Amino acid sequence: MKYINLLIIFTVLLTYNANAQKVYVGCPEKVATTPKVGFLDKQSVDLVIADSRVIPSYGKVECEGSAVKQVLKNFLQSEFPSCKITLLTDTLKAPNPGRITIRIGIAAYQASSIKNEWTGTVSYHAMIFDNRNGKARKVTEEISNDTSKPDIIGYKAAKKCLFASFDKSNQDLVSFIEGALKE
Repeated sequence: MKYINLLIIFTVLLTYNANAQKVYVGCPEKVATTPKVGFLDKQSVDLVIADSRVIPSYGKVECEGSAVKQVLKNFLQSEFPSCKITLLTDTLKAPNPGRITIRIGIAAYQASSIKNEWTGTVSYHAMIFDNRNGKARKVTEEISNDTSKPDIIGYKAAKKCLFASFDKSNQDLVSFIEGALKE
């Protein structure tokens, strides 16, 4: 009887761990850019990036929030090389008058595995405050992309899903910024 109880407990634990959700957070090695030379030429742009994600303790985390923020800032600087982007702390209460302020809230940046499939999710809440020329204008956009792949190669599939979603979300972010700040 003792061995049967141990076998049942072992089977339950094995089944639970096999079907448990896995989470992966990694830093993109290379981010594809297409510079928009001349766009926002010589403009000063304040950039505020807030990371509001909650990462579970059981996740495999290879990239902290500060690194994700830096990659996103570098990506935007590469996309818009003609303007001067200043990264500000996420405690900025009000946008600076006479300038452009872009606030990006990172709502999701992770890959999750449920039932043998990885899903990479990247979600931003973007707000643009355009205070140039004495006119105050605010535009917001929710940007979210998911990419899924079967979990046949473990964390390699997680990386591919996460980075594909990151690239798609970043391209959507650039399109939003271009559309909102076109003069």
